[in-house]
Amino acid sequence: FCQVFLVLLARVAALPVGERLPAATVSCASCSSLAIEIQNTAAALRNIQLCEYFRFCEGDWSSLLAHDFALPQIRAQDRCLRNDFHKETCLKAIASGLQKYIPFLLSMKETFTSSNKQVTWMCSSTQRLAELVMNQINAEFGSIDLGESALEVSASELVSSTDWDRQVKVHVVLRDFTKFIEKTARAIRFNSTYGRTRV
Repeated sequence: FCQVFLVLLARVAALPVGERLPAATVSCASCSSLAIEIQNTAAALRNIQLCEYFRFCEGDWSSLLAHDFALPQIRAQDRCLRNDFHKETCLKAIASGLQKYIPFLLSMKETFTSSNKQVTWMCSSTQRLAELVMNQINAEFGSIDLGESALEVSASELVSSTDWDRQVKVHVVLRDFTKFIEKTARAIRFNSTYGRTRV
């Protein structure tokens, strides 16, 4: 698992920021629906893992809430809310967060052997969404550099000595990614209406 994760991480990190993903159309018209589909898939995978591995199908899984390793979230300073919306700031936060999550999502393919197609779809769709958001930023505000700190990922965060620890960390990634993509979908929907007139 460790070797696979490091290989995947190296492949993502080796590409220049502007060439991380294949070329795409500039339009982000499908971004909102794509983000919602990704959110639903991430939530389904989270529930599958809770049920199949942790046996929390209907039980109390609050014990897992204590685990945290500061993965990206949409926060007030990202200015994605209606009362303080700023298109460029918000889209950059979304793009940066998506880029951070991609290596973590890629590393899950071995964890979900029974749901591998869903994981593969979620990974490729997240890459596609990141690509579309970056293209919109480039089209409207010019080429940007998210900076190395925005793309740093610690390979050690998913590497554990026991299967239990690794599964807990995978759960944390899915839990936090589900929250991130839910807020992303909301921000993109908001951007497509309110963001046209206020940048």
